[in-house]
Amino acid sequence: MTAPHPEFHELTFVTERDEVTVGRPDIESYVTFPADGAELLRRLMDGMETTAAARWYQETYGEPVDITDFLSTLDDCGFVRSEGEDTARLGTVRHQRLGRWLFSPPAWIVFAVLTAAGVVAMVREPQARPHPHAIFLADSLLLTQLVLLLGQIPGLLWHEMFHVLAARRLGVGSRMTVGRRMYFLVLETHLDGLLGVPSRRRYLPFTAGVLADVLLFSALTVGAAADAANGGLSWPGRVALAFAFPTLFRIAWQFFFFLRTDLYYMVTTVLGCTDLHEAATARLRRQWRWVPGVRPRPTDAGPWSPRDAAVARWYAPAMIGGVILLFGWAALAIIPALVEFVTRVAAGLTGDGGTGLYFWDSIGSVTVILAQFALPFLLPARKSARREERTT
Repeated sequence: MTAPHPEFHELTFVTERDEVTVGRPDIESYVTFPADGAELLRRLMDGMETTAAARWYQETYGEPVDITDFLSTLDDCGFVRSEGEDTARLGTVRHQRLGRWLFSPPAWIVFAVLTAAGVVAMVREPQARPHPHAIFLADSLLLTQLVLLLGQIPGLLWHEMFHVLAARRLGVGSRMTVGRRMYFLVLETHLDGLLGVPSRRRYLPFTAGVLADVLLFSALTVGAAADAANGGLSWPGRVALAFAFPTLFRIAWQFFFFLRTDLYYMVTTVLGCTDLHEAATARLRRQWRWVPGVRPRPTDAGPWSPRDAAVARWYAPAMIGGVILLFGWAALAIIPALVEFVTRVAAGLTGDGGTGLYFWDSIGSVTVILAQFALPFLLPARKSARREERTT
Protein backbone atom coordinates (compact mmCIF):
# COMPACT_ATOMS: atom_id res chain seq x y z
CA MET A 1 0.00 0.00 0.00
CA THR A 2 1.38 3.42 -0.98
CA ALA A 3 1.86 5.94 1.84
CA PRO A 4 -0.21 9.07 1.16
CA HIS A 5 2.63 11.35 2.28
CA PRO A 6 6.02 9.67 1.70
CA GLU A 7 9.08 11.25 3.33
CA PHE A 8 12.28 11.83 1.33
CA HIS A 9 15.95 12.37 2.01
CA GLU A 10 17.53 15.60 0.85
CA LEU A 11 18.18 15.23 -2.87
CA THR A 12 20.01 17.14 -5.60
CA PHE A 13 18.43 18.09 -8.94
CA VAL A 14 20.63 18.90 -11.94
CA THR A 15 18.97 19.77 -15.25
CA GLU A 16 20.89 18.62 -18.35
CA ARG A 17 19.19 19.43 -21.64
CA ASP A 18 15.80 17.66 -21.52
CA GLU A 19 16.68 15.41 -18.56
CA VAL A 20 17.15 15.89 -14.84
CA THR A 21 19.71 13.96 -12.78
CA VAL A 22 18.38 13.36 -9.27
CA GLY A 23 20.81 12.15 -6.65
CA ARG A 24 21.39 11.31 -3.03
CA PRO A 25 25.07 12.16 -2.51
CA ASP A 26 25.59 10.39 0.83
CA ILE A 27 25.06 6.98 -0.81
CA GLU A 28 26.15 8.05 -4.32
CA SER A 29 22.82 7.08 -5.89
CA TYR A 30 22.03 9.05 -9.06
CA VAL A 31 19.23 8.52 -11.54
CA THR A 32 18.33 10.35 -14.74
CA PHE A 33 14.64 11.26 -15.03
CA PRO A 34 12.73 12.92 -17.84
CA ALA A 35 11.73 16.46 -16.90
CA ASP A 36 8.13 15.45 -16.12
CA GLY A 37 9.25 12.68 -13.77
CA ALA A 38 11.55 15.06 -11.88
CA GLU A 39 8.72 17.57 -11.55
CA LEU A 40 6.44 14.87 -10.14
CA LEU A 41 9.11 14.01 -7.58
CA ARG A 42 9.39 17.67 -6.58
CA ARG A 43 5.62 17.81 -6.00
CA LEU A 44 5.81 14.77 -3.73
CA MET A 45 8.77 16.25 -1.82
CA ASP A 46 6.78 19.47 -1.31
CA GLY A 47 4.15 17.43 0.53
CA MET A 48 1.54 16.78 -2.16
CA GLU A 49 -0.51 13.69 -1.39
CA THR A 50 0.20 10.77 -3.76
CA THR A 51 -3.26 10.52 -5.36
CA ALA A 52 -3.34 14.30 -5.82
CA ALA A 53 0.13 14.14 -7.42
CA ALA A 54 -1.02 11.43 -9.84
CA ARG A 55 -4.07 13.51 -10.73
CA TRP A 56 -1.90 16.62 -11.23
CA TYR A 57 0.44 14.67 -13.53
CA GLN A 58 -2.42 13.43 -15.72
CA GLU A 59 -3.96 16.90 -15.96
CA THR A 60 -0.60 18.53 -16.76
CA TYR A 61 0.91 16.01 -19.19
CA GLY A 62 -2.21 14.34 -20.56
CA GLU A 63 -1.36 10.77 -19.58
CA PRO A 64 -1.71 8.66 -16.42
CA VAL A 65 1.16 7.65 -14.14
CA ASP A 66 1.48 4.51 -12.00
CA ILE A 67 2.28 6.33 -8.78
CA THR A 68 2.85 3.07 -6.88
CA ASP A 69 5.49 1.93 -9.37
CA PHE A 70 7.03 5.41 -9.38
CA LEU A 71 7.41 5.40 -5.60
CA SER A 72 8.80 1.86 -5.71
CA THR A 73 11.51 3.06 -8.11
CA LEU A 74 12.33 5.98 -5.82
CA ASP A 75 12.56 3.61 -2.86
CA ASP A 76 14.91 1.29 -4.80
CA CYS A 77 17.16 4.30 -5.40
CA GLY A 78 17.26 5.05 -1.68
CA PHE A 79 15.43 8.36 -2.05
CA VAL A 80 12.46 7.50 0.20
CA ARG A 81 13.00 7.81 3.95
CA SER A 82 11.74 4.86 5.99
CA GLU A 83 9.90 5.34 9.24
CA GLY A 84 12.40 6.09 12.01
CA GLU A 85 15.27 6.63 9.55
CA ASP A 86 17.27 9.83 9.94
CA THR A 87 17.10 12.25 7.06
CA ALA A 88 20.32 12.39 5.04
CA ARG A 89 21.28 16.02 4.65
CA LEU A 90 23.82 17.75 2.45
CA GLY A 91 26.67 19.30 4.41
CA THR A 92 30.32 20.18 4.18
CA VAL A 93 32.94 17.55 3.44
CA ARG A 94 36.40 17.18 4.86
CA HIS A 95 39.15 19.38 3.37
CA GLN A 96 36.63 21.54 1.51
CA ARG A 97 38.41 24.70 2.65
CA LEU A 98 41.78 23.27 1.56
CA GLY A 99 40.33 22.55 -1.89
CA ARG A 100 39.08 26.11 -2.22
CA TRP A 101 42.49 27.45 -1.21
CA LEU A 102 44.33 25.16 -3.65
CA PHE A 103 42.29 26.46 -6.60
CA SER A 104 42.02 30.08 -5.49
CA PRO A 105 43.12 32.96 -7.80
CA PRO A 106 46.53 33.38 -6.08
CA ALA A 107 47.19 29.66 -6.53
CA TRP A 108 46.39 29.90 -10.25
CA ILE A 109 49.00 32.67 -10.57
CA VAL A 110 51.59 30.37 -8.98
CA PHE A 111 50.54 27.55 -11.33
CA ALA A 112 50.97 29.79 -14.39
CA VAL A 113 54.39 31.03 -13.28
CA LEU A 114 55.66 27.51 -12.57
CA THR A 115 54.42 26.19 -15.91
CA ALA A 116 56.02 29.08 -17.79
CA ALA A 117 59.28 28.49 -15.91
CA GLY A 118 59.26 24.85 -17.01
CA VAL A 119 58.84 25.84 -20.66
CA VAL A 120 61.65 28.39 -20.42
CA ALA A 121 63.91 25.83 -18.73
CA MET A 122 63.50 23.34 -21.57
CA VAL A 123 64.08 26.02 -24.21
CA ARG A 124 67.22 27.43 -22.60
CA GLU A 125 68.76 24.21 -21.26
CA PRO A 126 68.77 21.24 -23.68
CA GLN A 127 69.94 18.88 -20.90
CA ALA A 128 66.66 19.52 -19.05
CA ARG A 129 64.53 18.14 -21.88
CA PRO A 130 63.11 14.71 -20.96
CA HIS A 131 63.91 11.74 -23.19
CA PRO A 132 63.42 7.94 -22.95
CA HIS A 133 67.02 7.18 -21.97
CA ALA A 134 66.87 9.57 -19.01
CA ILE A 135 65.15 6.92 -16.91
CA PHE A 136 68.34 4.86 -16.72
CA LEU A 137 69.89 6.39 -13.61
CA ALA A 138 72.64 3.87 -12.98
CA ASP A 139 74.39 0.83 -14.39
CA SER A 140 72.16 -1.31 -12.17
CA LEU A 141 68.80 -1.88 -13.84
CA LEU A 142 67.28 -3.16 -10.60
CA LEU A 143 68.31 -0.02 -8.70
CA THR A 144 66.94 2.16 -11.49
CA GLN A 145 63.60 0.35 -11.47
CA LEU A 146 63.22 0.48 -7.70
CA VAL A 147 64.04 4.20 -7.56
CA LEU A 148 61.56 4.95 -10.34
CA LEU A 149 58.89 2.67 -8.89
CA LEU A 150 59.09 4.18 -5.42
CA GLY A 151 59.40 7.67 -6.86
CA GLN A 152 56.22 7.32 -8.93
CA ILE A 153 54.03 6.58 -5.91
CA PRO A 154 54.17 10.19 -4.61
CA GLY A 155 53.52 11.39 -8.17
CA LEU A 156 50.39 9.25 -8.47
CA LEU A 157 49.15 10.39 -5.07
CA TRP A 158 49.80 14.01 -6.11
CA HIS A 159 47.73 13.47 -9.26
CA GLU A 160 44.79 11.91 -7.41
CA MET A 161 44.95 14.46 -4.59
CA PHE A 162 44.18 17.23 -7.07
CA HIS A 163 41.11 15.29 -8.25
CA VAL A 164 39.94 14.80 -4.68
CA LEU A 165 40.42 18.41 -3.58
CA ALA A 166 38.94 19.84 -6.78
CA ALA A 167 35.77 17.85 -6.06
CA ARG A 168 35.69 18.57 -2.35
CA ARG A 169 35.93 22.31 -2.89
CA LEU A 170 32.42 21.91 -4.37
CA GLY A 171 31.22 20.00 -1.33
CA VAL A 172 31.35 16.70 -3.25
CA GLY A 173 32.68 13.64 -1.48
CA SER A 174 35.37 11.60 -3.22
CA ARG A 175 37.59 8.65 -2.44
CA MET A 176 40.64 6.86 -3.85
CA THR A 177 40.91 3.15 -4.65
CA VAL A 178 43.43 0.87 -6.35
CA GLY A 179 42.41 -0.72 -9.64
CA ARG A 180 43.75 -1.66 -13.03
CA ARG A 181 43.41 -0.48 -16.60
CA MET A 182 44.47 -3.02 -19.21
CA TYR A 183 47.83 -4.25 -17.87
CA PHE A 184 48.55 -1.31 -15.58
CA LEU A 185 48.00 -0.87 -11.86
CA VAL A 186 46.37 2.51 -11.25
CA LEU A 187 44.99 4.70 -8.50
CA GLU A 188 41.43 5.82 -9.18
CA THR A 189 39.42 8.65 -7.68
CA HIS A 190 35.67 8.05 -7.55
CA LEU A 191 33.83 11.24 -8.46
CA ASP A 192 30.26 9.97 -8.74
CA GLY A 193 29.14 12.86 -6.55
CA LEU A 194 29.83 15.27 -9.40
CA LEU A 195 26.53 14.15 -10.92
CA GLY A 196 24.91 16.27 -8.22
CA VAL A 197 26.42 19.54 -9.48
CA PRO A 198 25.91 21.40 -12.80
CA SER A 199 28.02 20.05 -15.66
CA ARG A 200 30.07 23.24 -16.05
CA ARG A 201 31.38 22.77 -12.49
CA ARG A 202 32.65 19.26 -13.24
CA TYR A 203 35.35 20.30 -15.71
CA LEU A 204 38.01 21.21 -13.14
CA PRO A 205 37.63 18.05 -11.01
CA PHE A 206 38.00 15.93 -14.16
CA THR A 207 41.08 17.80 -15.43
CA ALA A 208 42.73 18.55 -12.07
CA GLY A 209 44.95 15.46 -12.34
CA VAL A 210 46.43 16.67 -15.62
CA LEU A 211 47.06 20.05 -14.01
CA ALA A 212 48.87 18.31 -11.15
CA ASP A 213 51.09 16.40 -13.59
CA VAL A 214 51.90 19.57 -15.56
CA LEU A 215 52.96 21.32 -12.35
CA LEU A 216 55.06 18.37 -11.22
CA PHE A 217 56.68 18.06 -14.65
CA SER A 218 57.45 21.79 -14.68
CA ALA A 219 59.01 21.67 -11.20
CA LEU A 220 61.19 18.66 -12.11
CA THR A 221 62.28 20.31 -15.35
CA VAL A 222 63.20 23.55 -13.58
CA GLY A 223 65.20 21.56 -11.02
CA ALA A 224 67.06 19.64 -13.72
CA ALA A 225 67.83 22.86 -15.61
CA ALA A 226 69.15 24.54 -12.46
CA ASP A 227 71.41 21.57 -11.81
CA ALA A 228 72.64 21.47 -15.41
CA ALA A 229 73.50 25.18 -15.29
CA ASN A 230 76.11 24.43 -12.61
CA GLY A 231 78.35 22.43 -14.90
CA GLY A 232 76.22 19.53 -16.10
CA LEU A 233 73.70 17.12 -14.63
CA SER A 234 74.69 15.64 -11.28
CA TRP A 235 72.81 12.89 -9.45
CA PRO A 236 69.92 15.14 -8.21
CA GLY A 237 69.42 16.57 -11.70
CA ARG A 238 69.44 13.13 -13.26
CA VAL A 239 66.85 11.90 -10.75
CA ALA A 240 64.64 14.91 -11.52
CA LEU A 241 64.92 14.26 -15.25
CA ALA A 242 64.25 10.54 -14.75
CA PHE A 243 61.03 11.34 -12.87
CA ALA A 244 60.04 14.00 -15.41
CA PHE A 245 59.82 11.53 -18.28
CA PRO A 246 57.20 9.21 -16.68
CA THR A 247 55.27 12.32 -15.65
CA LEU A 248 55.24 13.44 -19.27
CA PHE A 249 54.10 9.90 -20.11
CA ARG A 250 51.09 10.32 -17.80
CA ILE A 251 50.18 13.67 -19.37
CA ALA A 252 50.29 12.24 -22.90
CA TRP A 253 48.30 9.19 -21.77
CA GLN A 254 45.33 11.40 -20.86
CA PHE A 255 44.81 12.36 -24.51
CA PHE A 256 44.03 8.78 -25.55
CA PHE A 257 40.32 9.17 -24.91
CA PHE A 258 39.46 5.62 -25.99
CA LEU A 259 41.13 4.44 -22.75
CA ARG A 260 38.49 6.44 -20.81
CA THR A 261 40.99 8.78 -19.24
CA ASP A 262 40.28 11.90 -17.18
CA LEU A 263 40.04 14.02 -20.31
CA TYR A 264 37.55 11.56 -21.82
CA TYR A 265 35.13 12.28 -18.98
CA MET A 266 35.66 16.00 -19.38
CA VAL A 267 34.93 15.80 -23.13
CA THR A 268 31.84 13.63 -22.68
CA THR A 269 30.56 16.10 -20.10
CA VAL A 270 31.04 18.98 -22.54
CA LEU A 271 29.25 16.99 -25.26
CA GLY A 272 26.41 15.98 -22.94
CA CYS A 273 27.00 12.23 -23.35
CA THR A 274 26.37 9.56 -20.75
CA ASP A 275 28.03 6.40 -22.14
CA LEU A 276 29.83 7.46 -25.31
CA HIS A 277 32.58 4.84 -25.13
CA GLU A 278 30.17 1.89 -25.05
CA ALA A 279 27.97 3.40 -27.74
CA ALA A 280 30.96 3.95 -30.05
CA THR A 281 32.39 0.49 -29.33
CA ALA A 282 29.06 -1.12 -30.14
CA ARG A 283 28.91 0.84 -33.40
CA LEU A 284 32.37 -0.38 -34.38
CA ARG A 285 31.46 -3.99 -33.61
CA ARG A 286 28.40 -3.73 -35.85
CA GLN A 287 30.34 -2.10 -38.70
CA TRP A 288 33.40 -4.37 -38.43
CA ARG A 289 31.61 -7.68 -37.89
CA TRP A 290 33.27 -9.00 -41.06
CA VAL A 291 36.67 -8.83 -39.32
CA PRO A 292 37.73 -12.20 -37.80
CA GLY A 293 37.34 -12.14 -34.02
CA VAL A 294 34.92 -9.19 -34.01
CA ARG A 295 31.48 -10.33 -32.90
CA PRO A 296 28.50 -8.05 -32.31
CA ARG A 297 26.77 -8.46 -28.94
CA PRO A 298 23.04 -8.52 -28.25
CA THR A 299 23.42 -5.29 -26.25
CA ASP A 300 25.06 -3.41 -29.15
CA ALA A 301 21.69 -2.15 -30.34
CA GLY A 302 21.31 -0.10 -27.18
CA PRO A 303 19.23 1.57 -26.03
CA TRP A 304 21.66 4.47 -26.27
CA SER A 305 20.66 8.03 -25.57
CA PRO A 306 20.05 10.06 -28.75
CA ARG A 307 23.07 12.23 -27.88
CA ASP A 308 25.39 9.22 -27.46
CA ALA A 309 24.18 7.69 -30.73
CA ALA A 310 24.73 10.95 -32.64
CA VAL A 311 28.22 11.65 -31.28
CA ALA A 312 29.28 7.99 -31.68
CA ARG A 313 29.07 8.40 -35.47
CA TRP A 314 32.25 10.48 -35.51
CA TYR A 315 33.75 9.34 -32.21
CA ALA A 316 33.96 5.70 -33.35
CA PRO A 317 36.39 6.51 -36.23
CA ALA A 318 38.28 8.81 -33.83
CA MET A 319 38.82 5.82 -31.52
CA ILE A 320 40.57 3.98 -34.35
CA GLY A 321 42.73 7.03 -34.98
CA GLY A 322 43.57 7.11 -31.28
CA VAL A 323 44.83 3.53 -31.40
CA ILE A 324 47.07 4.41 -34.36
CA LEU A 325 48.42 7.44 -32.50
CA LEU A 326 49.07 5.27 -29.46
CA PHE A 327 51.27 2.94 -31.48
CA GLY A 328 53.11 5.91 -33.00
CA TRP A 329 53.66 7.44 -29.59
CA ALA A 330 54.91 4.09 -28.27
CA ALA A 331 57.40 3.92 -31.13
CA LEU A 332 58.83 7.31 -30.19
CA ALA A 333 58.68 7.19 -26.40
CA ILE A 334 58.55 3.59 -25.22
CA ILE A 335 60.36 1.41 -27.74
CA PRO A 336 63.72 3.25 -27.46
CA ALA A 337 63.74 2.74 -23.70
CA LEU A 338 62.58 -0.85 -24.10
CA VAL A 339 65.35 -1.63 -26.59
CA GLU A 340 67.99 -0.26 -24.21
CA PHE A 341 66.49 -2.24 -21.32
CA VAL A 342 66.48 -5.52 -23.29
CA THR A 343 70.02 -4.90 -24.49
CA ARG A 344 71.25 -4.37 -20.93
CA VAL A 345 69.39 -7.41 -19.64
CA ALA A 346 70.79 -9.61 -22.40
CA ALA A 347 74.29 -8.37 -21.69
CA GLY A 348 73.86 -9.09 -17.99
CA LEU A 349 72.53 -12.59 -18.56
CA THR A 350 75.22 -13.64 -21.03
CA GLY A 351 78.21 -11.49 -20.17
CA ASP A 352 79.72 -13.24 -17.15
CA GLY A 353 78.56 -16.82 -17.37
CA GLY A 354 75.78 -16.45 -14.81
CA THR A 355 77.94 -15.81 -11.75
CA GLY A 356 78.51 -12.06 -11.63
CA LEU A 357 76.69 -9.10 -10.16
CA TYR A 358 75.17 -7.99 -13.48
CA PHE A 359 73.64 -11.43 -14.00
CA TRP A 360 71.71 -11.28 -10.74
CA ASP A 361 70.89 -7.64 -11.37
CA SER A 362 69.27 -8.63 -14.66
CA ILE A 363 67.37 -11.50 -13.00
CA GLY A 364 66.04 -9.14 -10.33
CA SER A 365 65.11 -6.53 -12.91
CA VAL A 366 63.12 -9.01 -15.01
CA THR A 367 61.39 -10.27 -11.85
CA VAL A 368 60.27 -6.74 -10.96
CA ILE A 369 58.90 -6.25 -14.49
CA LEU A 370 56.93 -9.51 -14.40
CA ALA A 371 55.58 -8.71 -10.93
CA GLN A 372 54.28 -5.33 -12.14
CA PHE A 373 52.35 -7.03 -14.96
CA ALA A 374 51.05 -9.83 -12.73
CA LEU A 375 49.90 -7.69 -9.81
CA PRO A 376 47.07 -5.88 -11.65
CA PHE A 377 45.41 -9.20 -12.49
CA LEU A 378 45.03 -9.90 -8.78
CA LEU A 379 42.66 -6.92 -8.67
CA PRO A 380 39.24 -6.87 -10.33
CA ALA A 381 38.91 -4.63 -13.36
CA ARG A 382 36.60 -1.72 -12.62
CA LYS A 383 34.10 -0.91 -15.32
CA SER A 384 34.10 2.82 -15.84
CA ALA A 385 30.55 4.10 -16.26
CA ARG A 386 29.68 7.74 -15.85
CA ARG A 387 26.23 7.05 -14.50
CA GLU A 388 23.59 4.39 -14.02
CA GLU A 389 20.57 4.90 -16.28
CA ARG A 390 17.11 3.89 -15.05
CA THR A 391 13.82 4.30 -16.88
CA THR A 392 10.82 5.58 -14.96
